[in-house]
Amino acid sequence: KGANDTLGLQMKSVGEVMAIGRSFTEAIQKACQSLENEAVGLGYYGKSLMKSEDIVEYIKTPKWDRIFRIKDALMQGTTVKTIAQATGIDRWFLYQIQEICTIEKQLAEQSLESISEDLLKTAKKNGFSDEQIARILNGNATEEQVYEKRKALGITRVYKMVDTCAAEFEAKTPYFYSTFEG
Repeated sequence: KGANDTLGLQMKSVGEVMAIGRSFTEAIQKACQSLENEAVGLGYYGKSLMKSEDIVEYIKTPKWDRIFRIKDALMQGTTVKTIAQATGIDRWFLYQIQEICTIEKQLAEQSLESISEDLLKTAKKNGFSDEQIARILNGNATEEQVYEKRKALGITRVYKMVDTCAAEFEAKTPYFYSTFEG
């Protein structure tokens, strides 16, 4: 309490995560899900925590929650150009976060009964957790219901190996990550 949460050159303990996915969107969602802040994905809390006019000013300063507020800004219609100018963050990353926002908006228009197989696959390939999807869907879906629907549609995770030796020689200690394909 009372500590300055602005990030800069001085080392601060704000936590760190590592996530692996087939795309940036999948990896960033996994990273946000592994934070110990009760997030079930990139910034999904059911509502924005700030008004759009306050967000752009807020995200100018690097803080631990900046990525979540950037997502809020995009959800509220702030342009990638405006955010890039305010933060200095490369537009490529902002367009990736915008893709997550687009999928979230599509999910919010669906119920568990109406969601298409294609949209559910797209959400899973972009790192949305079953709990995150359940909270976003328009209706009273649970994480377990999303899981059961996904399983019934054959949308299951596969495991990929990380080549820790860049194919130079056989890896003695490879590791794996889960992802969704096709």
